[in-house]
Amino acid sequence: MSRSSRTFRITALLPSSLTPADMISALHVHENCLTLQALTTGYKEVPTTCPAVLNDPYFSPTDTSPIKTYEVTEGVIIIPGIADLGKKFITFPVWLQDTPSGLKTRADAPAGVVVRAEWRVQPDRAYGEVEREYTQWTLVEDVTVQCAWWLIWFVKKNMEYAHKDICWKLVEKTVKEKRTGGAREAS
Repeated sequence: MSRSSRTFRITALLPSSLTPADMISALHVHENCLTLQALTTGYKEVPTTCPAVLNDPYFSPTDTSPIKTYEVTEGVIIIPGIADLGKKFITFPVWLQDTPSGLKTRADAPAGVVVRAEWRVQPDRAYGEVEREYTQWTLVEDVTVQCAWWLIWFVKKNMEYAHKDICWKLVEKTVKEKRTGGAREAS
């Protein structure tokens, strides 16, 4: 079967109330990225044993930053309007690795869909052209989707929407936790 690949970037300016360290700490709390995806219905940590993932050159060496494995369940809406009866529940592995500037993830979803996403906090190149309530820092997510050529348009479109939503929810959650003092420990 012929596979296709598409890459896209999502950016979110960090409000002036957040430091780069605040955002990186939020990324290191894996629950944030796992639960802010609208379709996720549950997850659990499982042992990291998959040799293909442990040897994936996408990830950094595991002796300095271990890879954590999660089994994620999502409820994909097949027939809208009838709650859980209209959903197909799928479970698949997701791997996360903390990096100095953020987080690397890989998800191997059903139908041969592989999604790799690198989240990082970096200086905003357009600083000076933005409003004052934002800092010169940006949350950047580079996403690569691989799947069968006939699924790529559908998968990429849905991933772009989902990941844009996750980025903004993560920034909003981090601002709220910093404001209320409810920040969590990194995993």
